[in-house]
Amino acid sequence: MNITIKPNSYYKIYYKDHYIILYTGTKWVYRIVYKYNNKQLVKDNPKCKWDTIKHLQNSINIFNYKIEEISKEDVFLELL
Repeated sequence: MNITIKPNSYYKIYYKDHYIILYTGTKWVYRIVYKYNNKQLVKDNPKCKWDTIKHLQNSINIFNYKIEEISKEDVFLELL
């Protein structure tokens, strides 16, 4: 299932053994946190650009990553 990435939204992308939570601005994508192999959650620098929305959308379409849009509240709960 393909999802269309929207600006000013939060997404959780699942890989084999980890996941990443992203925030999309108007052009850039920012990685907020990531978690590998059931280890402690790692917070990223919120000002660090991770990718562009266009490139992320292309990657999702090509590699068919499992992705879901999440709320700001879900991000907050994840960070607790």
